[in-house]
Amino acid sequence: MTSLLPARGRVAWVRVEEGFHVASRAGEFVGSAESTADGHIVGFDSRSTPVGRYESLIDVQRAVETAPIATEAPLSRRTEGAFQAAATVAGMVALSALAVAVNLPGVA
Repeated sequence: MTSLLPARGRVAWVRVEEGFHVASRAGEFVGSAESTADGHIVGFDSRSTPVGRYESLIDVQRAVETAPIATEAPLSRRTEGAFQAAATVAGMVALSALAVAVNLPGVA
């Protein structure tokens, strides 16, 4: 799922090295910008997915700061149910193994 509204707060850009800048907001990684050999600058979102290729750092910064924020999609009810069933079975197997280990002769 993707949120179309950027998170609130000021974005701080830091030049890490020549041709590479990193953006953060309240300590959270927002994205980055990297210069290419042909003089363009590529912007990347918080998941390092390219958001575009630009001619100026200002344009890249604007694109990165306003890029949709990727969030985890919620699990479907069916998938969540399958995970719960698998966890239940795993727990039952572990308890059965423990019960067998406790009842083995010579095991202290």
